[in-house]
Amino acid sequence: MTLNIRTVKMDDLDAIVELESSAFHMSEEMTRKDMIGRIENYPDTFLVAQVDGKVVGHVFGPVSKERYIKDELYFKNQPNNAQYHYQTILSLATNQEYRKQGIASALIEELCKIAQSQDRRAITLTCLPKLFHFYEKRGFINEGKTSDDIPDPDDVSSYNMVRALKI
Repeated sequence: MTLNIRTVKMDDLDAIVELESSAFHMSEEMTRKDMIGRIENYPDTFLVAQVDGKVVGHVFGPVSKERYIKDELYFKNQPNNAQYHYQTILSLATNQEYRKQGIASALIEELCKIAQSQDRRAITLTCLPKLFHFYEKRGFINEGKTSDDIPDPDDVSSYNMVRALKI
């Protein structure tokens, strides 16, 4: 298996839409529109993982002036601001056939390197309790329930997870 992690290109759109809509049970039409805006607005913090030339995972998020992600960030695509201190992760997804092979971890680590090179203080994300262990193993700390809490379909709350970066 040859893993390559790189910044996104518009040519990756179809693969990303399929992966994101499948992972998060969203319509491909809505996902496509969101992904086009994200690729255009923050291509430097939108990474894809390829195995033997096939896109099998991605991680993305804009930078933010806020330590914690607000729900509006998911719906408003805007270019990264060099003055903002926090790198967000809005999505981390790996094709089901390629899970448990270190791809998600490699994507996180590469995004951390980019964030450090851009002088960010931390990486921030929200997640459900079932993912705490995964993120904690990768240096994230649970800082409590999100303030814009929209429970998932099973009425489970999301939590803020933050990983400090060494600058």
